[in-house]
Amino acid sequence: MSAEPRNATFANVSELQAQAARIARELGDNAHQVWLAGIGALARAESEGSRLFEQLAEEGRQVGEGGESQQGASAASRLESLRQSLDAAVGKAQARAGEAWESVGRAFEHRVQQALRDLDVPTREDIDALGARIDALTRELQRSRPAEAAAPPPPPSSVNTGL
Repeated sequence: MSAEPRNATFANVSELQAQAARIARELGDNAHQVWLAGIGALARAESEGSRLFEQLAEEGRQVGEGGESQQGASAASRLESLRQSLDAAVGKAQARAGEAWESVGRAFEHRVQQALRDLDVPTREDIDALGARIDALTRELQRSRPAEAAAPPPPPSSVNTGL
């Protein structure tokens, strides 16, 4: 009869271990996806910046081939305009990469929290509530102790020694 609860306990432990292993694999997979998304965001920012840099270089080649002073002045203003465009595009790409990274981070955090809830891991709020309850019980216990200390101790039990 006592073998059944032990077997049930072992089954629960093995199920818990299997579930923990599955969640660990999922967390590892999610972490890998976060890493890949971050690399992808950086690559996109780099490629957009490179494309604009190539456009600037092409404009510079066209200006260099013209050689006239008026063309040079207008080319300088176009070059400045392109530089500003490049700065703006790089800023936008960096902002998008940052947003993508934050979004992936939030998704990862959400999945971790869900996995912890599935495992019934207590939250910070649960632990704080438990601490408050322990404090309240400790205060109640301390209040009841002075009343117990004021009461006289019970008399020792008499043992019949046969005298």
